Amino acid sequence: MIELLAKAFIKNRDNSADPAVRSAYGTLCSVAAIVMNVLLFAAKFIIGKAAASVAITADAVNNLTDAGSSVLVLMGFRLSNKKPDPDHPFGHGRIEYVAGLVVAGLILMTGASLLTDSV
Repeated sequence: MIELLAKAFIKNRDNSADPAVRSAYGTLCSVAAIVMNVLLFAAKFIIGKAAASVAITADAVNNLTDAGSSVLVLMGFRLSNKKPDPDHPFGHGRIEYVAGLVVAGLILMTGASLLTDSV
């Protein structure tokens, strides 16, 4: 699916060494993930409430948090493309790594919470 979307939205999509192309792929994948997770959230939430199922409703909330993680990744890609300035003479490229670290931290916190609840 991403290949099809890349053909439609990314110029020079085969030149992955180009930072602009790499950023375009990151943006495309993040936006696709946000849209799909929000749609999954809506469907699962409606079904979970209609069936009075806590498990399905909880899974819907999980999809919503996944969409939030994708928003963080999207922000990381957008901020990393900023041009160098006097405070950051080498650019802002490392923001991608910080965004990834934040998402990893959120996943670890969620896993730890689920582990403690299970015990």
